[in-house]
Amino acid sequence: MIKRFCFFLFLSFLCVSLAVTGYDKFLHYSVSYTAYGLSSFLLGDVGGFLFTSALGIGKEVWDFTSRRGTAEIEDLIADFAGIIAAYHHIRSLDFRPFFIFQVVF
Repeated sequence: MIKRFCFFLFLSFLCVSLAVTGYDKFLHYSVSYTAYGLSSFLLGDVGGFLFTSALGIGKEVWDFTSRRGTAEIEDLIADFAGIIAAYHHIRSLDFRPFFIFQVVF
């Protein structure tokens, strides 16, 4: 029970902090959440983490090198927050879902 409360508290603080910094952070969080859910089903926990991390870091590197977007450390924080939230969500279930999605807008 205490784990669920701490997890809910973590998500609440995360949503508030993301709301202050912008809409783009919500997208990073949601995409990482969903990408981890799908990739962890196919690749396991470690493979899902590595794939989703590479996806987020690759996006920021592309933004930095292409000059079309802005590379921000806050985007990576939102990516890793989405990965952590998805990991804890999956661990709280009795089965491993194929697809998970969380709307935080």
